[in-house]
Amino acid sequence: MSLFNSRKVKSRRGREAGGSLVEFALLSPLLMAILFGMVDVGRWIFLDIEVTSAAHAGAQYGSLSLANAGNASAIQTAARNDAPDFPTLTVNSSTTSCWCPSAPGTIVTCGVYPSNPCATGSQIVLLRVTTQGTYTPWISFPPFTSNVTINGLAQMPTGQY
Repeated sequence: MSLFNSRKVKSRRGREAGGSLVEFALLSPLLMAILFGMVDVGRWIFLDIEVTSAAHAGAQYGSLSLANAGNASAIQTAARNDAPDFPTLTVNSSTTSCWCPSAPGTIVTCGVYPSNPCATGSQIVLLRVTTQGTYTPWISFPPFTSNVTINGLAQMPTGQY
């Protein structure tokens, strides 16, 4: 006498045949949407880091000297070289803010004597570089249904005058 009845096992398998295939067919679009969504969000985060890094690279180049801080085209080149994956990157730089060594952390508008706002007479010029790019998602899903603007900002001291 057999412990298992082979007829019952076969009939049960026959009724469930293809069940996992149906489950896979129903869940695979959802799993693919989640996968592509994760890849798209990862791409957005990568481009955000790249735009911010480009601003830092431009500010780092400009902070080498006051002459470099005034060379906007060289700052743009340094920033764009740091973000080669972002051809539509816009770069702006300005040196309108200064920092007083006598009052650390106080940012003032740069001025020439006698309108110099710093008590000791010297001021450190701050170079501010802003970068901006547009991220277009591969897959439109909430909250990324349209283009997203990515901004980067870096500010560094350049020298005294």
